[in-house]
Amino acid sequence: MPRIAVRRALDAGGLLRRIKVEIDGQVVARLKRGAVQSVDVAPGRHVVRAHLDWQSSAPVEVHLAGTETIAVEAAIAERSMTFTATFLRPESGLDLQVV
Repeated sequence: MPRIAVRRALDAGGLLRRIKVEIDGQVVARLKRGAVQSVDVAPGRHVVRAHLDWQSSAPVEVHLAGTETIAVEAAIAERSMTFTATFLRPESGLDLQVV
């Protein structure tokens, strides 16, 4: 079965808060700083997104087949502390990328 490993970077912001990770609209993990969690998924296309309070990441689309495993990393971006990321574009406050 395919698997998505989600991890949170050793970011400097939100030390006591957890980043929620969604796969296909369902929350599958709540990650502390440096934490990793693996989630089994069905083969095919999936959309991954990270959230922290009202800020989020842009959605990342992944395609998995067979027994493939991919890793994605969520992090609080430095720009998340800016006025623009906080109030005007909260969907850009977190980074999420396939690693």
